[in-house]
Amino acid sequence: MGKTVLITGATRGIGLALAKKFKSEGYNVVGTCVSSINSIEELKKQNIDIIKADVSSFNEMNGVFRYAKNKYGKIDVVINNAGVALNQKFILDVTEDEFDRIINVNLKGVFNVTKLAVNEMLSSGGVIINVSSIFALKGGSCEAVYSASKGGALAFTRAVAEELERSDISVCSVILGLIDTDMNKHLTNEEKLEFVIESGLKKIPTASEVASKIFNISQKDNLNGKNYKIFTGKFL
Repeated sequence: MGKTVLITGATRGIGLALAKKFKSEGYNVVGTCVSSINSIEELKKQNIDIIKADVSSFNEMNGVFRYAKNKYGKIDVVINNAGVALNQKFILDVTEDEFDRIINVNLKGVFNVTKLAVNEMLSSGGVIINVSSIFALKGGSCEAVYSASKGGALAFTRAVAEELERSDISVCSVILGLIDTDMNKHLTNEEKLEFVIESGLKKIPTASEVASKIFNISQKDNLNGKNYKIFTGKFL
């Protein structure tokens, strides 16, 4: 039946590129989304399973895992890609509802999906990749809550990897900088250029380029062990 990947936030940006990349490599692909109806239909035509589910709901994500296991028998790779962010906003202007939504998706969502993935993989092994941000390491001006959510998820990833050190489950984070996706379309050309200069990038990578890198990372032979790893660099 082949290998199976479960990707959250799979109908736009990096998630969409990941779904297409894994499908092209022969994987069964199960993805989640909360909107993007047009992308759902496009992906279904490519025999990619898309399920509407919110990562912040444990029950909804449990249903996604049950669907994937019942249909394909085994889940080999899980990618925590779903995430939300505000347009740059001064901390005094961030509402409690906005704070709760970002934490619930970016941090609680990673907990929900990782817990479910570990439960499925304890007997068979697998790879869990949590997509993170450079702001998890250094914070970002007017991105305080987003930075906190990603920083928390990064620490969570490290801790879970240590817990699972003696298992056959590899847990890692991929740290991304600025990527050419809809999430960053609010940035001006000047702001993008400033980021490129500060980060040492030659250019802003596309979602497809990032998806190819993440696919390579997901192959256990490339992980070179089961301990927590952080993948970063000028490309990512």
